[in-house]
Amino acid sequence: MQDIAWEHASILGFGYDTLKKDQQFWVLSRLLVKIDRRPVWGENFTLETWSRGTDGFYGYRDFNFVDESGKNIVQATSSWLVINTETKRIVRLTEFNNFPKYEESVFGENSGKVNSPKNDAELQFTPVLFNEIDINQHFNTGRYIERIIDSYDFGFHEKYDLVEFEINFLKEGLPTDRLAVKKQYVDEKNHLCSVVRESDGVDLIRARLVWKGKRN
Repeated sequence: MQDIAWEHASILGFGYDTLKKDQQFWVLSRLLVKIDRRPVWGENFTLETWSRGTDGFYGYRDFNFVDESGKNIVQATSSWLVINTETKRIVRLTEFNNFPKYEESVFGENSGKVNSPKNDAELQFTPVLFNEIDINQHFNTGRYIERIIDSYDFGFHEKYDLVEFEINFLKEGLPTDRLAVKKQYVDEKNHLCSVVRESDGVDLIRARLVWKGKRN
C-alpha cells in the first residue's frame, strides 16, 4: 500500500520528488484496515487506490484488494499530512492546486482516534534497526506494524488471524531510539497496543487490533 500510494501521488503531481523541492514530505497519520481474508501464496489480485481529497489538513486515500472474482478481500482508508522539513509544521493542502475533491471513504468514515493501552508491566526496549529506517531517516510506517505483530508469539498466531487494525501515528521514530511494544488485552480478541520510546516514554504509535479465531 505504501508503494502504490507513492506511485499514484507522483502521477497526480503531489509525489515525493515534487514535495521535496519545496522542503515538504508526506507522513501517514492514521490507518484503518479491514481484512475479509488474506491473499494466498501465488494468488493473483488487483490493488486499487485513489485519493479522496482533503478537508484542509488531512489528505485521504483508500485502498481495495480485489481477487479474480471481483470480490474485495482487504479494504483500507488512510489519512495523510504534509509536513515542512525545516519548520516541522503541517502544510494546509488547500494550498495545492487541483487537489482531488473530498469523497466518502470505503467505510463511510475516516480512521479515528485510538486510545493508549493501559499496562504497568515492565517494557523490553530494543534498538532501532537499520532496515527499519525510511528515506526520510524516520522509523518506517510498516515496521511499526511488524513490531506489533512480532510481539505476539507463535502460539497466538497459530490460533488467531488479524481481521482489523486501526493505527494512529503520533511521533517520529529516529535511528537512535530504543523502542518497546506495550499491550492491553481489552478482551480475548480486542487489543490496544503502542510502540513506546524509552528516552521520554511517549507513544510513537497507538494501534487497535481485532483478532478472530482460526477454524480448525
